[in-house]
Amino acid sequence: MQGNEVLFDIRNERAMELLLNEEFMSVWELVRRRKKPVEVAEVARAVHLEHLFAQRALDELVGLGLIEALRARADRRTPTYRATCERIAIGLRADDATDRKLWDGLSRRFEEAADRLAKNHLPLEKATDDTRSRMIYSLPVRIARSEMHELRHRLDELAAFLHMLQERHTGEGGKDDYFCNYRFELQVQPLAEPVRPQPVVMARFVDRDAKDGAARVDPLASLSKRERQVAIALVRGRTRNETADELGIKPGSVATLAKRIYRKLGVSSRVELVRCMDRAKAAME
Repeated sequence: MQGNEVLFDIRNERAMELLLNEEFMSVWELVRRRKKPVEVAEVARAVHLEHLFAQRALDELVGLGLIEALRARADRRTPTYRATCERIAIGLRADDATDRKLWDGLSRRFEEAADRLAKNHLPLEKATDDTRSRMIYSLPVRIARSEMHELRHRLDELAAFLHMLQERHTGEGGKDDYFCNYRFELQVQPLAEPVRPQPVVMARFVDRDAKDGAARVDPLASLSKRERQVAIALVRGRTRNETADELGIKPGSVATLAKRIYRKLGVSSRVELVRCMDRAKAAME
């Protein structure tokens, strides 16, 4: 463990299978979110699992050090559990062909799970009564009716702010610049079926001989030559069209390569990519 993160070696088959078990990981995410000790019965109810299966999941998570069991005491008649960390990471050696092959396999399985989640939308015509917003979401969130009202209010304010920025830069007296360096998209849409919460699992690059994953290496080592070129362009703030022009490829190809880069590096945005590069640079200095 490093700080508030548990780092598993990608060659730890037991740990990798557990991280790909959506039911087990929903139990860990629930315990993590609660921020206080929880009982087995509470876990079972929250993630819709039978008591025995919830207990088995907790035991497995304890065995891997992701949660700890607290003994019963005077004011707590039954054992309880709490998370030992806030983040989970997978450590792989970027220059190792075996590790890269294992990561490609894991990435596909994680993407399959995300696809199942994405297919759980209600039909759009049933999900909303207006055409102002559509959503591509990554994590399900339970929202109460009062919270939904507040969310709509804040989205209206955000839309007004973005419109103001648009007018400032492209309206009368603006620069009339058709190039954009940010794309903003937000939708809020009900799910057809309940979805158990899942944690975000990151990738961390470690030295070939590192046993605890403490030493980091160049994250670009896991990328192909073209992916490296695109990653460097993204870190330098280039837009998709600018990157395409520089490399002599199509903007759509840049988007596809960016998706692969994010998957391999375990990041989800340009900001996280820059931070990943900065951390690696600092570790090697």
